[in-house]
Amino acid sequence: MKVIIACGGTGGHLFPGLAVAEALISRQHQVRLLVSDKAVDSTALTASTICSGPSPVDVRAVSAVGWDGSRRLIHFCHHLTRAIKDCADVYGEFEPDAVLGMGGFTSAPAVLAARWRGTRTLIHESNAVPGKANRWAGRWADHVALGMAECARFFGRKPVTVTGTPIRSALRRGKVADVHEQLGLERGRLTILVAGGSQGAHAINEAMGCALPRLGSWRDRTQFVHLTGTRDESVVRETYKKNGQLAKVMSFCNQMELAYSAADLVIGRSGAATLSEIATFGLPSILLPFPHAAGDHQLHNARAFEQAGAAQLIEQEQVPQLYGTTGERLAEAIVGLLKDDRQRARMAAATLTLAMPDAEQRIAMLIEHYAN
Repeated sequence: MKVIIACGGTGGHLFPGLAVAEALISRQHQVRLLVSDKAVDSTALTASTICSGPSPVDVRAVSAVGWDGSRRLIHFCHHLTRAIKDCADVYGEFEPDAVLGMGGFTSAPAVLAARWRGTRTLIHESNAVPGKANRWAGRWADHVALGMAECARFFGRKPVTVTGTPIRSALRRGKVADVHEQLGLERGRLTILVAGGSQGAHAINEAMGCALPRLGSWRDRTQFVHLTGTRDESVVRETYKKNGQLAKVMSFCNQMELAYSAADLVIGRSGAATLSEIATFGLPSILLPFPHAAGDHQLHNARAFEQAGAAQLIEQEQVPQLYGTTGERLAEAIVGLLKDDRQRARMAAATLTLAMPDAEQRIAMLIEHYAN
């Protein structure tokens, strides 16, 4: 079987797409990837074993398509037509049996081109609220795979399956035994992982800076792993030093299995990929959704975890001058969970119930069903 996976544009689309590609290859199928020309795609693909091994998967870049409003309709139509042609050219050469769109601007033209060709099409939506591309592509897809059950209502009578969101293979292997030694951490302390996504999150970094002085009484019992993004690394490192807190501060971590293995509590954003990783490791979390996410999907994702008893939700102040208010609430939430071992254990157990560690295999089986 030959499968096209359109998965470029952001890590939230690309990494799950790569996970599905790995699953299909392990099941003896041929895969070709459609991505964007963004740096995030090239960086991730360079590090991926399926793209750099002895028999690398073929990768093609397609034109970017983004809806900027009706005032730029002609511009949009031009780029959409070009992207559909890019996809059609690949299909004419590769002749896929099925096309999977992972969402984002590479997904919709790939699904539309496949539909016109008569090829079976599926899409995957990770979030509790679908993005514009998947709302549109969902009209033509034969089936919709969902990361969260809450999203089903947006696709009407379209057949849907809750598969979960695929995560990278390194994260599916479980906890790393000697993680404290690898990260230079002390055993016996409660470890708090602070992560704002692959690019970091300035607002979370600022809020933690405001929260740290309020955690002084826990200084000897806690330690932090903080992923800051490039811009704030030195400032955040100095903030921990000033407050006497033991911390491993990094701009980026390309071995997230280490960070999750060390963590007793996670503070971070609520993108679907991040939540899938947190669930796989069964970690309690304090979630600060990115307030400008499309359709406010991160807030809806976080609410789903909060309602399941898996996380505490703090809505980030959108005005930079009020990040201190967010920091006060964050400090209060951290202290409350540090004091209550049972509450953390209950949240961890609830988080595990949301995990679907075989999501990539579920999606692969769906593709096989429709392609055959």
